[in-house]
Parts: sequence; structure tokens; C-alpha cells
Amino acid sequence: MAIANNEQQVVWSTASSVSVSAGGNQTSDAITLSTACYDAMITMKADNEGTPASGDTVEIYALQSCGDPDGASATEYPADADDGVLLAVLDTYANDPMIKTVSLPVGAPYLKLYAKSNASSNAITVSACINEKTSS
Repeated sequence: MAIANNEQQVVWSTASSVSVSAGGNQTSDAITLSTACYDAMITMKADNEGTPASGDTVEIYALQSCGDPDGASATEYPADADDGVLLAVLDTYANDPMIKTVSLPVGAPYLKLYAKSNASSNAITVSACINEKTSS
């Protein structure tokens, strides 16, 4: 059995990062994990676009899906953080930029990232990449 590490960039409207406005949110493009993926890690980065203040955090959620629950021909995802899995809270006041790597649940083959800013005035640039461990 061959083991491989495969990296994939998370994209936001085809860009490798996205600016999340103060108090705003952004959802990534759809991500499909390899069918041979048995484990994955995700590295997330938040870079404050101003001088960080207390409370300048971004919550990153995984919006997971197993596909098309009602047979309507399209993969469907949860709409927001309330139905997602919290992956990390990135605090740019503690470290700017803040980078964190955590395990990514791989039970569902499709996901999107949802970035929710708690900043009161600064926009925060968010980016992420996934490392899949696959076997063949």
C-alpha cells in the first residue's frame, strides 16, 4: 500500500485568500476530498489588515456534506456556522498573522470553509490549505 501526502489550496471565488470585513463572513468554494483520503490536516491563516485590537478573531468552520440529500442533482451544504463544525478561532491580537493547523474531519467527502469575523473595525485576510493523507 502506497501512502501519499497531497496538498490542496482552499479557494475563495478562485482566489487563494479572502478579506473578511469586520463583523462579516465569507464562504470558500467547494472542496472535494480524495476518495482515497483517510486522514487530513488543515492549516488556516488570519492576517489582520490593520493594527490588531482585542477581539480581532476569526472563527473557521467546516460546512460538511455527503452530497445531495434530496436527489435534486446538486451537492448541498449547511448555510452558516450554526450548522458547521468549529475548526479553530484565530486570534490576530495574540499573533498577527495567526496560523493554526488542526485535524480535519474526513467522514464527509465535500466541504466548504466558513470564516466569521468577530473584529469590530479591521478586515482580516483568511487563507487555508489542506493536506490529505491517501492510500492506494
